Amino acid sequence: MAEPRPYPPSFLDRFMDFVQRGRVPYWLTYLILLIVQVTILHILAWMDGWMPVFTFNPIMAVFPIWLWIPMIVMTYVDSVALDALNSFRPLLKIEDEELNRLRYEFTTMPPRGVFLSGLFWGINYLLLTYLGYQVGYEAYGLDAFLGSVTFIVGLISYLTGSAIYYHSLRQLSLINRTVRTARQLNLFRLDPVYAFSRVTSLIGISWMLMLTLTLLTLPIRLATGLGLAIMAVQILLAIVAFVLPLWFVHRRLESEKLKLVAEHNLRVESTIKLLHETLDNKKLEISAHFNDAMASLAAEREVLSAIPTWPWRAGTLTGFLSAIVLPIIIFLIQFAVEKWLGG
Repeated sequence: MAEPRPYPPSFLDRFMDFVQRGRVPYWLTYLILLIVQVTILHILAWMDGWMPVFTFNPIMAVFPIWLWIPMIVMTYVDSVALDALNSFRPLLKIEDEELNRLRYEFTTMPPRGVFLSGLFWGINYLLLTYLGYQVGYEAYGLDAFLGSVTFIVGLISYLTGSAIYYHSLRQLSLINRTVRTARQLNLFRLDPVYAFSRVTSLIGISWMLMLTLTLLTLPIRLATGLGLAIMAVQILLAIVAFVLPLWFVHRRLESEKLKLVAEHNLRVESTIKLLHETLDNKKLEISAHFNDAMASLAAEREVLSAIPTWPWRAGTLTGFLSAIVLPIIIFLIQFAVEKWLGG
């Protein structure tokens, strides 16, 4: 049966699908395109005399990174999301037709959303250029020709590469919607529950990857106040992206755990009540097993207490937190070096 298509794929999905169908791995194709674009920009800079021939300046890689790396990230996140959906499938109360629809939605962006996202970030780029980028380019020594080339390349990057934000927010919304349709969760079978944490952590890490690459290539002197604010918001959104979509699952797991603990407490109460009855009836041969029963219940209590209610593994959380800290450290080092050299 053909997959249901509630909307046609966006131009970005068509392009990424075309690249995926090629013989060369998609990530390698995008890296080759990135290198080619950076090389062309360097050739233009050499011809313009902005920098000596055969020298390299990382600033030329900023916009190509924001054009091609998001393609790699979005394609990879789509594949991880499909794996997570398949793992989560046993907990879903949906028919196969709805599952096929979900698979399509997890891997295909609506054209309208991509267009509006590009429009928003294009306007944002024009605002950034007006407030500081153009002044920064001139301060960095870019003449009218090279400044115009950089402006056009930057605009294209913002119009297309910025789709990673729309893609990420859409994925998080789909995850939130999907987990809410889950059946009763089993605290002793948590592997399906952990499935979507890989996606949410990967989305947060991808945002931090883009921020880290930006900090490594963009001179800190070109960072405007608005640009720094956007970077700070990226870090905050990455944390929210990791936690918020799975908050509902956490509450469900917490509820299930409280239910099991309440049932356990009733068993403890009934065991103590049974002990009192056996002592009152002088049935000491039954009461002799009381210690064994209470020891078993105590062991059960420890098992229940140790069950986590956050729907991710410890390694997933550690990797995510490391990704959050990395760009902050890089920025502080760059800021300190800039102050030291400037002062």
